[in-house]
Order: sequence, then structure tokens, then C-alpha cells
Amino acid sequence: MKANNIEDNRDEEGIYITLDELVKFRYFAKGFSFLPTQPVHSILSGRQSSKMRGRGMDFAEMKQFVQGDDTRNIDWKATRRTGKTYIRVFDEERDRRVWILISQRNSMFFGTKERMKSVAAAHLMALASYRVLDSGDRVGAIVYNDTDMKFFKAQRSQQGLMQIFEELVRQNRALNKNETQDENSQLNKALQHISAVAKHDDLILIIGDGRGADEQSIEYVTSLNMHNDVIFALIYDPMEQSLPSGSSLFLSDGERALDVDISDSKFQSRFTAILQERKERLENLSRKQALALLSISTAQPVLDQVMEQLGHALSTKRRG
Repeated sequence: MKANNIEDNRDEEGIYITLDELVKFRYFAKGFSFLPTQPVHSILSGRQSSKMRGRGMDFAEMKQFVQGDDTRNIDWKATRRTGKTYIRVFDEERDRRVWILISQRNSMFFGTKERMKSVAAAHLMALASYRVLDSGDRVGAIVYNDTDMKFFKAQRSQQGLMQIFEELVRQNRALNKNETQDENSQLNKALQHISAVAKHDDLILIIGDGRGADEQSIEYVTSLNMHNDVIFALIYDPMEQSLPSGSSLFLSDGERALDVDISDSKFQSRFTAILQERKERLENLSRKQALALLSISTAQPVLDQVMEQLGHALSTKRRG
């Protein structure tokens, strides 16, 4: 996406985000759910069972007690009968912690259509955060770029959410200003941090373009998914899937310009292979670990894509 005079137009839509822009998503965070009890065609359907349980009114199942379970739900009759500690599990959820890991790395400052990947990621985070609060749960976050990582404990408050948004805006506006390293270890640092605080029955939403995902990332996610639910939201630009036709591609960040020769077959093959490998790694991880995978394009409104992939129809009014 070519952005002219960004320093003089910091609020240009699609390039950077503003706090007011994120707050507006509170009016649209309805009609979808991250729970796996979705319609048949939802990406969250088909899982054997949900670990996202709470202390509701409807009995769901019995399961063996593990560290972190609520002792108030112990079924003493079943425990005495079997000699092992069992608890009663309920469907309706209360006070779940939802952790959102969002990337604002240099690789996210890219877009050829409606918005930068960094902006699409921020829109998704805003939608998810307000949906969490509206459900009565707590939202915490890790906002990171190539050099900084800020952790926010899970809270059920608008004030806490504003603190997260303010940091997200700060890191988003730092894109194109800072000459930072392409630090691939940041994703693993964020996963390591969240692994220390997400103990049991939490929901972890990872938002980014997959840069930095490696074998260590898989180990962290696999461990987290054992007692929690993990969703990966892959943010991508259409050009990352298919190079446009032509002999050259002009790229600009508003200050610097680069004319890339894309006619070379070796360049095209390498470009396609790198991106395909990253996508396949995430898809394989999703299949093997029963993770939900959202695919969010920069070319369409994020809300439309969330509603479609979570198995809900978008009303005409909301489209407008």
C-alpha cells in the first residue's frame, strides 16, 4: 500500500489506527462467539469437546480433577465410589480469562488493498476484546513489536481495555518510524510469557502474520492447548498469496521507495515458497492440535470475515 506523506497524515485510514477507531468496534462486537458450540459450517465446530467450561447452571459432564479446577465442583459421591477425584462440569461460562497476543512487528506494516496487516490485526483485537467483556469475561493481552513487549493482566473493565488499546496505538504509530531489527524471537517470548499465566480453561487468541513461528512456537502452543483453547488468527495480504502480473512492483512506506523486479522466475518461486511454508506450518499445527484457525485478509472488512468464519450471517444493516 503506497502511503504519501504519512508523517503529515497519521490518521489516514488503513495506514494507522486511532484510539477512537478502536472504540467504535464496541458497537459491532455482537452476533458471533469464539466458543466451539457453533453451526456446522463454523471453523470452531467439529471439535470433540470444549475445555472452556465454567460454573453455569447446565450440567455437561464428569471429568477427573486436575490442578487448577474449581474445588467447589468436586462430586464427592463419584470421588468416594471410584477412589479418584471427579468434578462436575457445566456448559455456561463465567469469568473466563481470554488472552490476546497481537503482533505489531515490522512485517505487519504491509498492505496492498484496503489496510495494513497491522491495522487489520488491531481491528480484530478490538472486536474480540469487546466481545469478551460483553460476555462477562476478562481480557488480558500481550502487545509486541520487534523490540518491545507489554503485558496486561486480565481484567473485566473498560479502563483496563483502554490501557491495552493505548499501547496498541503507540506501537502501531511507531511503525515506519523506528529502525528496528527483524526479531523473530518475539513471538516465542510472548508465548513463553503467556504460558506462565494461562493455567487452565483460558482462551488464547494469537493475532499475527505467522512471522517467527518455528518448532519452539509449536511446543508452546501444544502445551497451552492441553488445558486451554487456542485460536490463531492469520493476518495476510492477497499479494502474499499471489504476486501481481507485470515485470516490476513499486513499494513505498511513505518515505522510501523500492522498485522490485518480479519478472525473474527464481524470485517468484522463492517468494511463493516462503509464504506457502509459513501458511502450511500453521495449518498443520491447527489440524494436529485441533486448533481453530482464522484467516483475515487486508482486502475485506475484518468484521465481515469474522462473522462469516464464525458461522454467522452478516445483516444488511451491519454491512452498511
